[in-house]
Amino acid sequence: MSVTITTRTASRPTSPVLREDDHERIVVRQDRDSGLRLIVAVHSTVLGPSLGGMRLRRYPGGLREALDDVMALARTMTLKASAAGLGLGGGKAVMLHDGDESKREQRLVAAARAIDELGGAYVTAEDIGTTTTDMDLIGRHTRYVVGRSPEAGGLGDPSPVTAETVFQAIRRALDTATGSADLDSRRIGVIGLGKVGSALAGKLADAGAAVVACDLVPERAERFADEHGASVAPSAEALLTSELDVLAPCAGGGLIDEAIAGSLGCAVVAGAANNQLTSRRVADVLRRRGILHVPDFLANSGGLIHVSAEWYDEAPEREHERITAAMERLERAIDEAERADSTPLEVAERQALERVEAARVRA
Repeated sequence: MSVTITTRTASRPTSPVLREDDHERIVVRQDRDSGLRLIVAVHSTVLGPSLGGMRLRRYPGGLREALDDVMALARTMTLKASAAGLGLGGGKAVMLHDGDESKREQRLVAAARAIDELGGAYVTAEDIGTTTTDMDLIGRHTRYVVGRSPEAGGLGDPSPVTAETVFQAIRRALDTATGSADLDSRRIGVIGLGKVGSALAGKLADAGAAVVACDLVPERAERFADEHGASVAPSAEALLTSELDVLAPCAGGGLIDEAIAGSLGCAVVAGAANNQLTSRRVADVLRRRGILHVPDFLANSGGLIHVSAEWYDEAPEREHERITAAMERLERAIDEAERADSTPLEVAERQALERVEAARVRA
């Protein structure tokens, strides 16, 4: 038996500026047979179908905590798609994980059917806790999926491309903050060595950076250190109190609050994690302390650009062009923020929402 709760606003957002809770559609699906608990949040389809990964993780606070997370993530995907110049909107899905892997396939199939019922308003992809293999399975039950393997007609794992844009963002931010984009001997703390974090840390180490990394799975951090000659921090808290050139959050969101921002010892914060700051006030604290924070939806846009190419069946060279353009937008946002004595987050968010609003007015 399944229970579906659907909340709709208008088919197009009506507010001149999209609010944090101005989602077009939220669907909650609970399936007793499989134990599936899924939330799909469609924030905006003004620029195109909403696209965002399906996250599988534990939520100690249950559905309410998961709902808060998926709504924030869906809005961030709207910003990311717009800032990257893509014909996509923002959406996200979360599956609440109870640790039971025996019903994983059954739950993914049920999730695929729920996504299919949305008729293309939401297109899913892999995220924390899900894989390319999962997307291949979902793709057998709905066409609204990207991030599939090449054998299944997709472009494969987007993580390396996400790592590439974060890598470029770090270099550009260092150039602004310190006058040099050189990574040699830079001390960079990477929090989280998952699919994107490990790829990014590897690129940084190969470029000569002194990488200090940590992960919730100690063996993963030790393995990375052995392979790349990096150092291991005992915890995220240890990195947050370390003297660094760059702090790169690459795990869950909400890592940096006002208190932490007031004590960080780095020149740049730029990582792959979505929603790294607990509020916009944190960005102001970082600015006042002379720490350059790169908005996550600018830094980590590579993965979305990659799966967008799969969705629209674009030529490979188009991905490179889009990444170049996205990094140029990042530089412009940083420059404008400096001129206006504002934060890159405020500037980039305003620019992204203005593009969505302009498209809404034309529709």
